[in-house]
Amino acid sequence: MRIAQNKGAAGQSAALVWTGFLVFALLSGTGPVMAAPALPRAVPNFSVIHLNKAQIKSLNIQTVRLKSGYVRSTLRLYGEIKSNPDGIFTLSSPLAGVVLAMPGKRWPQTGDRVIQGTSVAGIRPVVSTTLQITLALELTKVKADLAAARVAELTAAAAYRRVKSLYAQNEAVSLRRVQTAHAAFATAQGRVRADVRTISAISRQLKSKTGGFLPLPLYQTGTITEVLAHPGQAVAADQPLLRVEDFHRLLAAVALPASESGAIDRTAAIQVRPLGRKHWIQAAPLTIGPRADRQTRGLSLLYRVADSTALRPGMALTALVPQKVARRKAAQWAIIPRRAVVWWRGERWVYTARGGGVYALHELIHPMIVPDGYAVPKGSIVSRRVVSDGAQLLMTIHLSSTLKKAG
Repeated sequence: MRIAQNKGAAGQSAALVWTGFLVFALLSGTGPVMAAPALPRAVPNFSVIHLNKAQIKSLNIQTVRLKSGYVRSTLRLYGEIKSNPDGIFTLSSPLAGVVLAMPGKRWPQTGDRVIQGTSVAGIRPVVSTTLQITLALELTKVKADLAAARVAELTAAAAYRRVKSLYAQNEAVSLRRVQTAHAAFATAQGRVRADVRTISAISRQLKSKTGGFLPLPLYQTGTITEVLAHPGQAVAADQPLLRVEDFHRLLAAVALPASESGAIDRTAAIQVRPLGRKHWIQAAPLTIGPRADRQTRGLSLLYRVADSTALRPGMALTALVPQKVARRKAAQWAIIPRRAVVWWRGERWVYTARGGGVYALHELIHPMIVPDGYAVPKGSIVSRRVVSDGAQLLMTIHLSSTLKKAG
């Protein structure tokens, strides 16, 4: 194993830093460079490590070929995971009575996973005759609600088809308007289904000779997040009993400062990473939040998270939001995997593979954070391969040799 210093690399590295600085300024859309900018600090002479085949195998040094692609400038914003209103269902008692658990089953607990259509509780009216009268009145009321819900469903369906057709024909209809119409249509459909199932349940109870117990089915699959009543408790009509939330349909609320409201592309998908998580998750644009963010006084943008299985409402997140950049200003960048990057002297570095067991330490100039790692201007790294596994070991070897020479 041999470590050498490249004495003639300082001038070339300084020129490379200045070139990368100019390219980054043009690509990020910041306009011309200032008249007399301060030069970035010169890249120090990078350390070169020589390993033989046995050492490479022993240290399990792995390399990867750099990928290249078009990268748009992004803003690093912050927000949190929020509940999706469409994914919350509250089970309520349709009439006054006593809450009972289903025969042979325990009372649901917070955190239980429940399936749509399952009866998790029941209600027993205080007086049987009162039950019959209340059920008959409730049936009449629900039938009237069903008639109104069907009219609303037809209206929402027609409105959704119209805006969808106009959007497909590139008419003056925004994607947000199409999404709003679709949400209204889905809500109307849900009301119709709920009324139909309620009428069926009440009708069966009216025809039943036993009476005295009305099962309460769930109309949504999800996780129980709140238990509001317990067996044996007397409840009034329309009193909430359980709250169920579908964590597969969570939203990402991103706070956009007022000063940046015109700098981002609101129609583009973003990448979010919840606090404590290693991987980025894609999120699709949904709508603008109903209220301005309290801290930034700017907009609160809502995105639909693609995979929210392991997420929960209230989790803080970091978001990478694409900026508005013309295609002609975009250029190909080299994408460096995150696991290939090591920290040294407060900067990010990579080990490039030069063949024959030679590995050189190279600083990343103005790296841009992307979901797969970091992006640097293509050409700022002369080698096409970087060390993906074992970069930290090479840094340890380099530092150990430096300490021995100093001591």
